[in-house]
Amino acid sequence: MGKFFLSLAIGLVTGVICFFLSVAFMAIFLLIYGAAVHARQDMTLTYKVAAPVAIFAALCGFSITVVRLFRSAGRQKKLNDAQER
Repeated sequence: MGKFFLSLAIGLVTGVICFFLSVAFMAIFLLIYGAAVHARQDMTLTYKVAAPVAIFAALCGFSITVVRLFRSAGRQKKLNDAQER
């Protein structure tokens, strides 16, 4: 159960970090694009783009951590069984 909560925490942190990075990069992109076309862009687009990116990043972070933790547990168990023999 501890592995699940650790994976959940890593996924949540990954999602939050990616959300703020996506907002920052999208804001910079919109400012540069707006300056190039001499128009003011709708900055709420940054949140609309960042939300799905953050959800995807959180799911990926959670999934990768779960897989790695369970794989390492299986390897550790095999190693302990081999040492007992």
